[in-house]
Amino acid sequence: MAETELPEPLHPDLMPSLRKLVRGLEVLFWALPFALLVCVQETMVSWWESWGIAPALSAMALLLYGTYSLGHFQKQERVWQGTVNFAQVLALLMVGLVPFLHWQQQITSDTMTWSQMSESQKHIVYSACIFFTAGMMYVLNLNHVLARLAAMLPDPILRADVRLFVYLNFGLFLLLVIGLWMHQKADVVFLGLREFAPAFAESIGSYLGLAAMMKAAILWAATLVVTLTMTMLWKTKEVILNSVFSLEPPPLPEAPDADEVDPSRN
Repeated sequence: MAETELPEPLHPDLMPSLRKLVRGLEVLFWALPFALLVCVQETMVSWWESWGIAPALSAMALLLYGTYSLGHFQKQERVWQGTVNFAQVLALLMVGLVPFLHWQQQITSDTMTWSQMSESQKHIVYSACIFFTAGMMYVLNLNHVLARLAAMLPDPILRADVRLFVYLNFGLFLLLVIGLWMHQKADVVFLGLREFAPAFAESIGSYLGLAAMMKAAILWAATLVVTLTMTMLWKTKEVILNSVFSLEPPPLPEAPDADEVDPSRN
């Protein structure tokens, strides 16, 4: 009788690492829109001060937890671990800068110019700028992390979709940076519009109207970036879950009957 081939056993660390990977992707899926909402409220709504730093700290802590959960997968892959570690450093930096984000809202609510600010107030503004820079770099790097993860998964459709979404997000980030620059230089940009496009400048009204338009465009671009990143997180999680079910070993073949093993008994 031919020997029955047993299925190859799975690596003992594979299933726990996949479980932590899926948990991290799901946490990031819900933490990203929560973090965007909190950051928008911290910078635009004055009554949000009554909540203190608890909402922003909770959102950044969720991002940090989700990013650290990704690092349990494929610890032997140096390129993958390097990309995840960089995202972890950015998330940790945002957690440490959360108080400055809250204090910056209190400073900008007062009617004072840059020259009237004290050194400590300028330090708070600088730290808040570092927070937003780290936030943009984190989302960009998270897209890179998802692209690396998709390259390790046996799904060519996911790889193609993630590559497309990463390119779209990169283009949206360029629009976001341009919008931020135009918002900070609204008076200079408006003077240029009055010279080269007077009709369009007249329809806007003043540089304050241009600044309001840029603020809406920034929020629109940031929402699209977060939405596309959430889509990649969800699709990657679903592919991993489907792969986990396919990793279950097939059932062992049934033992042949005694009559089939020894025909002389018939």
